[in-house]
Amino acid sequence: MAVKVSYSQSFIELMKSLSTQELKTIGDFITMLKASGFTSLPGRNKPSTGVSENHARRLQLIQYAIENNLWHYHVGHKVYDQKKPFGDWTSSHVVHYQNENCQSARFVHYDSHPPMKLPAANTLK
Repeated sequence: MAVKVSYSQSFIELMKSLSTQELKTIGDFITMLKASGFTSLPGRNKPSTGVSENHARRLQLIQYAIENNLWHYHVGHKVYDQKKPFGDWTSSHVVHYQNENCQSARFVHYDSHPPMKLPAANTLK
């Protein structure tokens, strides 16, 4: 099922500072979402509620991720680590997005990973 894609204003501004390769990598992800949804993606795609058990603010961050429907996807920048099966490949960068119903993805941030950092509240606007 195709996914409707939209962007926070913060994400649009962030895209202006990205390299051509990063824009292409994110664009490839957007193209896949629009064509076939969340199926058959090469990278790891998961809710952002997997906060480390050692994090001092773990419960607050999990609640923040739940309240804002935050997910993240490993887009493959600079390359995918393909040691795990297709669909679970990881990379040094992730796209953070809001996923309410698996029918839409609202892109809110792009960042290096690890460590996992949830997008700040101002990126959700």
